[in-house]
Amino acid sequence: MNKNTLILVSDPLCGWCYGFGPVMNRLYEAYKSQMDFDVISGGMITGSRIGPLSHMREFIKQAYRVVEQHTGVKFGPDFTEKTLEEGKATYSSLEPSKALSIFRTFQPNKALEFSHEIQKLIYFEGIDPVDYEAYLPLFDRYGMQEKEILPLFSSKDIEQETVNEFGRAARWGINGFPACVMQLHTGKAFVLSSGYLPFEQMEERIRPYLG
Repeated sequence: MNKNTLILVSDPLCGWCYGFGPVMNRLYEAYKSQMDFDVISGGMITGSRIGPLSHMREFIKQAYRVVEQHTGVKFGPDFTEKTLEEGKATYSSLEPSKALSIFRTFQPNKALEFSHEIQKLIYFEGIDPVDYEAYLPLFDRYGMQEKEILPLFSSKDIEQETVNEFGRAARWGINGFPACVMQLHTGKAFVLSSGYLPFEQMEERIRPYLG
């Protein structure tokens, strides 16, 4: 039986995407037998938007509390009291998105789960998003060794694959995250949702497309 695919268009640096992660994981557990799931990176902070966290500190101080109130996720003190206050981390979507691209080459069926784990590293554990080595313990938890993973962060093919994902999201007209795209088994795709929605509302939207 051909299944439709629910594609999450997310960004590792998107606070609302972090809040949406548990919703997507719950949808996956409930409907993985009736629908396929995938995730791609949206490229929220690229090019001239890349810069030190200090440039966005005051905005994020307000925004993360709103995300917590609406979604129930928690931003860890290592982020809120250390990384955010210091403001030295570099905000760039490319490096954490490359981590997802690398992971997908080994375990594509767990990419959705892994994407939320990346966001936990950034927003709960407070890592610098551009620090490649900070991702290695996460890869290790999935059975992948440092010696095979670290060189891939410098791979031109991985970088191109990641940039292609950013372009794919743009072609769908997505410029806000999270968004969900429904790709029918016929190949047609359309934006199903834009912005954070709770589980019950997402469930209502995907129900007509279940196998």
